[in-house]
Amino acid sequence: MLISYKKGWRIIGIIIILFFIIVGMLNTSYQMTPKDANHVYQFANQPGYLTGAVQEVQNRQNNSYQEVILDTQLFQGQKESYHISGRVLLKIYGEGLSLQYGDIVKAKVLLQEPKLISNFGEFDYREYLARQKIFLTDSINIEQLKVIGVNKKFSISSLLYNIKESITKKIEIIYHYPHSELVKAIITGNKTEIPQRWELLFQDAGVMHILAISGLHVGIIASALFFILKFIPIIGQKNNLRYLTIIIFLMGYAAMTGFRPSVSRATLMFLTLLLATYFNRPYHIYNSLYLAALLILFYQPLFLYDAGFLLSFTVTFFIIYLFPILEDKLSILPSYISKPLAVSLAAWFGMAPLSAYFFYKISYIAILSNLIIVPLLSTILIMGLISITLSFVFIPLASILALLNQYLISLLVGTTNFLSSLPFAYQFVRKPGITLTLYYYFIILLFFYALHCWSQLNLITKKRIFWTITSSGFIVLFMQIISPLNSLSVHFLNVGYGDSILIKTPQEKNILIDGGGTPFHDFDVGENIVLPYLRRLGVKHIDLIFLTHPDIDHLEGLIPILKEMKVDMVIDSGINCQQDTYLNFLSLIQEDEEISYYQARAGDVIKLSPDLQLVVLNPLNRKDYGQQSNFNNHSIVLKLLYKNISFLFTGDIEEKAEINLLSWNTFLQSDILKVAHHGSNTSTTDLFLNQVKPEVAIISVGTNNFDHPNAEVMEKLEASCQKVFRTDLNGTVLIRSNGQKYYITTLR
Repeated sequence: MLISYKKGWRIIGIIIILFFIIVGMLNTSYQMTPKDANHVYQFANQPGYLTGAVQEVQNRQNNSYQEVILDTQLFQGQKESYHISGRVLLKIYGEGLSLQYGDIVKAKVLLQEPKLISNFGEFDYREYLARQKIFLTDSINIEQLKVIGVNKKFSISSLLYNIKESITKKIEIIYHYPHSELVKAIITGNKTEIPQRWELLFQDAGVMHILAISGLHVGIIASALFFILKFIPIIGQKNNLRYLTIIIFLMGYAAMTGFRPSVSRATLMFLTLLLATYFNRPYHIYNSLYLAALLILFYQPLFLYDAGFLLSFTVTFFIIYLFPILEDKLSILPSYISKPLAVSLAAWFGMAPLSAYFFYKISYIAILSNLIIVPLLSTILIMGLISITLSFVFIPLASILALLNQYLISLLVGTTNFLSSLPFAYQFVRKPGITLTLYYYFIILLFFYALHCWSQLNLITKKRIFWTITSSGFIVLFMQIISPLNSLSVHFLNVGYGDSILIKTPQEKNILIDGGGTPFHDFDVGENIVLPYLRRLGVKHIDLIFLTHPDIDHLEGLIPILKEMKVDMVIDSGINCQQDTYLNFLSLIQEDEEISYYQARAGDVIKLSPDLQLVVLNPLNRKDYGQQSNFNNHSIVLKLLYKNISFLFTGDIEEKAEINLLSWNTFLQSDILKVAHHGSNTSTTDLFLNQVKPEVAIISVGTNNFDHPNAEVMEKLEASCQKVFRTDLNGTVLIRSNGQKYYITTLR
């Protein structure tokens, strides 16, 4: 395209662009939803028996279940059997079954598509699996699966898997946990068992990339091969054999690690270099980078949305482009400082906006971290490779080297811990939009281009660059300033079967009503849903938390918020509850002297601004509800009034509380109603609904065994409201208002 533009062949350039766009769209469409009639995807939601060969096995959550990828062969429905193809992911719960690569298994399944994301900005697991060409999953018990044979046919994939398994076993023999898991990550690409605390440390220090096999790893391995092959008589004397050996080894290594985007990029660029050297042709590093991207996206266009792909290519491009400029500007420093510092700075400029976009976090200490940690990791990687190689020859010597390497790993973790704990090491930021992210890259590239070529530019070009940077900067700043003015936003989060509502006022105050929760011990709603959602919005502290009542599906998610965020005030209903989670909730409040605590009373008014207020409507009188075993009728009921728009938040109140609330008369009338108790038939009585007269009703609900929302309640709401939304079907429900009108956006 660029060649056609320079040559003046503009029509040809346009045709080339259109060709790639059309091919990319068609390829993306196919990759998202396979059209083949014999693909396993065509049997979604159909009960039957699935036969396939095990391609990959991984233990998850301390061996509580296995994740198995099957290469499918046969699907037996209720009437017929079908020969099929395609991959599926099975989660197998239970003990006593050890699956191996190549095992032929038969499983009773009901294959389904992975769940859609629940809230704005969440990690898209469905898209993640689609990038691996997996479109269906199922969770089964071990009794639903049996091994019926073994695939003994030789294949390259089976050979690579066996090599990987042999390396993994040797690592487990000569290294101790958790050091063994880091070695597995940087050599085989398997980082599933790395302690979560280590991952958080590396993330905070801005060196999370060291846990993923990248160009650094490929470069070290390739350099080691160059050195070793020189001493092999036949190969070392002939460049063509040496290059061919390295190419085969690197391709096999990339395949063994699962062709991750970063590994594929580094491998393809290195292969391009070898081929250019072999054929005595000039090597263009930009062309090799673009070629690698083109080949990877042709194979899997969905990688265009993958964080690993974007980070790998963007950071590499920035290092290539900015390194010579930064090295020149840092030339006053000794070369042993200026060169690594230039690389670290260039990588940081490329990584920062994508880190904010994908992880809503920017690590400032990353510039320093990379200078210290990357050389240390290189040493650990080299020693790891040597120790593993020796383990196939002489275990005692390999164990001694592994022991020394473990000291280096401990030093690596300790250094990372120290760097990440420094003041201002990292900062959570609001997730930027795609437009703002692209704008950042445009300005940075333009700025460094001007910095590098300023003396060679004419006056007109200098003025254009100056006014482009200045004016666009003011425009972005202006848009950021005016966007929140006179805008109230209310976020009804999808937390499954529970409630969590975030109110952001025009003055940027943050109010959280409930935090959701779950009875299942292996998933923390607050840690995994509510807290990340707040961070994506750039919420750094909560001005006010309301706990409507201490039921677990409203309370549990607030615990991580109190632990990890600054909170100014907590208001609850003051119920005498002795549940452990609620007692923990109260103790966290008492331990933090900066948190004010208050028990709500009907009639309390909280003035947030002259035209924005919250009014407590319930509990009217705690004695009215007695000592009920459940706390639903004790729920705090809030009315939010913003100019001419009003919201009514009802917690889990039931009929008795609704009847008592009728004493508020016309004050109950509200534009938007948060339906009580997840749409249960114990709530939303006719009298109450007629008094509120909502235009919009929102039900916070998820999978449950209570038949919520009730069908009769749904009919009643649909008959009396203009719109009815459910978080289980619509995902996040976001309502923005300027006080005169309101605007509704839903995830789905």
